[in-house]
Amino acid sequence: MRDVAATTGIATLLIPAILRHDGRALAFGVLASGLAATVATFQVAVFTSFLAAGAAAPTALAADGWISDRGVECFDFPMPIAEDYRTLVLAELPGARVRRVAFGFAGWIGPGGQRGNVALIGVDGLNLPERGFAADASDRARLGLATPGAPGSIGYLTLNWAREVNGYATFLGAPYVLTGFDTALAAAGTPGGQVAFLAIDFPSGKPGDLAARLAGMEAAISARTDSDFRADSSAYWQRKTGAGAAILLAAILASLLMGIILMNSVGRFVQRRAADFVSMVGHGASDDSLRTVVAAMTGVMLAGAALLAAFATPLITLAARPWLPWVALKPADGAAAAGIALLTLVMALAASRRELKGFSPDVLFRS
Repeated sequence: MRDVAATTGIATLLIPAILRHDGRALAFGVLASGLAATVATFQVAVFTSFLAAGAAAPTALAADGWISDRGVECFDFPMPIAEDYRTLVLAELPGARVRRVAFGFAGWIGPGGQRGNVALIGVDGLNLPERGFAADASDRARLGLATPGAPGSIGYLTLNWAREVNGYATFLGAPYVLTGFDTALAAAGTPGGQVAFLAIDFPSGKPGDLAARLAGMEAAISARTDSDFRADSSAYWQRKTGAGAAILLAAILASLLMGIILMNSVGRFVQRRAADFVSMVGHGASDDSLRTVVAAMTGVMLAGAALLAAFATPLITLAARPWLPWVALKPADGAAAAGIALLTLVMALAASRRELKGFSPDVLFRS
């Protein structure tokens, strides 16, 4: 206990003095590490947001289960199935409520004459006017929607903007627009009797064996739980584009850069304060005391880098919102960043051991 107290006391006395006299050099290391940490954290946020945005529509629609044509891998590229499958679902799943879902791409002419395409989602029970539509808040400017009631031409119909919604931001290239199911069919010119999906809800609570019961229904259709369908949609975009892997690689490279910068900063710190370490050895300091000082300084630099990243990453995410509205910083991203920082700390401390080997007791006779 005495050795631990002495070691802690030495670190407590030295660290403030080192910060006063070596602050400029340490600040550079903190800044460089912090910038790398910011890039790594932002890339982690982009990666997790990419996975979430790949399943934005089914997540926002919040069904308990989904019925689709067999082979459909993603919400954004369905194949039509007969609406009559609703009867089968209701027979196999007592207590379920079934919503018809239509999906398709349609032309768009905005209130100011803007032209483009939208991804049209029609769903039962959206509580929208018959000739009304909703769009994500992030797409208002893109669609030219300034005031509620603004008209927009979707496919074959002219509809009025009823309200904005959240949770439908997408990288699809065409913004999601929501209408009632029958309105979507009329706008897209789709014949009746067909649906893109059947969304299954359980108002009284989802049964615990839902996955098994849905698996028993599969024949000409695909029946999946909500979590399975969202995972399939995210995985589809991951496989088809490779964007997720590229984003994750960028996060890994930024993390490695942060580790290299921190290790280099720690190594330079040991070299700059070599006289102090020799003096500590001369006054009987143990190896643990030297390691404690280095660990404390490494922790100070890492804490500074983490604080910089915690401040800068939300600002960068906010600044990128006009171009990347689907990117959001989440607590899980912070946890991943903390894991990266911990790994970086271990790397830096391991590297510092080699530097400290130069301060064995015989260094006194060479100095």
